[in-house]
Amino acid sequence: MTFIDERDALERAAILTGEVSPADVDRLAAGAYQTIIIDGRRFNTRSSLRWTREVPTLRALEIRGRTDTPALATVEGSTIRSLVVATNEARPVPTSDLQSFEVINSESFRFAEDGWKDLHRLEKLVLGRVNSNVISAGDNCPKLTSLKLQGMHQTIAVDWVHPPSKLEWMLMIWLRCKDLAALAACPALRSLHIDNGSVLIGGDVLDVSPLAGLSELESIGIAENLPMIGVPALAEGKSPFKSLPVAKGSHDGDPSDPRVRAFRFRRKRDRGYRNRLPKPGSG
Repeated sequence: MTFIDERDALERAAILTGEVSPADVDRLAAGAYQTIIIDGRRFNTRSSLRWTREVPTLRALEIRGRTDTPALATVEGSTIRSLVVATNEARPVPTSDLQSFEVINSESFRFAEDGWKDLHRLEKLVLGRVNSNVISAGDNCPKLTSLKLQGMHQTIAVDWVHPPSKLEWMLMIWLRCKDLAALAACPALRSLHIDNGSVLIGGDVLDVSPLAGLSELESIGIAENLPMIGVPALAEGKSPFKSLPVAKGSHDGDPSDPRVRAFRFRRKRDRGYRNRLPKPGSG
């Protein structure tokens, strides 16, 4: 037997521990396993996963630990639709290997070596350890409805050539966004949140007016991001949100506008900006 049970309250999972034999496939099918787990310490990553087509109950594939990563494209034709990369040490794979997945949750932003784009079946994407300043994740992903990015406290720009037009929910954690123009091309967007611990001042300023034409935007929380301009245009636009949180002293909105709610957040000065200030007595 080249797999072991890993049960939880919701499903049957099997950790692969070696080459999967025909008898193992029969056992997995008979046991109605839903998840297979690849652990690089135990599984020969040169093995093909084509046998997964013979286990009709499979729904998810998880990768753990340091591993060379098998050719994930070989799950094409199986019932597996979800991929979990629960490690930052797996070998990156070509993005073309990920075409069959509808849901991907990856701890490693670098796992897709060509970038998280051109995935035509993908509906939900969660990425951790985002360490880039330009984000193209979600580009040309026409079915994508949910995108979550967790960064490393950097300010990013979103670079989409073909924006995900069905995107409904976007969350950025420990990231700051300096341009929302790309999101204006996501007419289905209902929720946009950018969560940080403070407002970064002394550097970029965020223009929120591109969001004014989004007729489905019901929830917005981007006050802890950068100083804002374009607040009047957003407050008067088509978006049906009930409340637009802003940071006191860091926006150009009208305090009397019933949809504009000012809150006091910790203010953090951009170090690069501070370093560019002239030294006392210079000039």
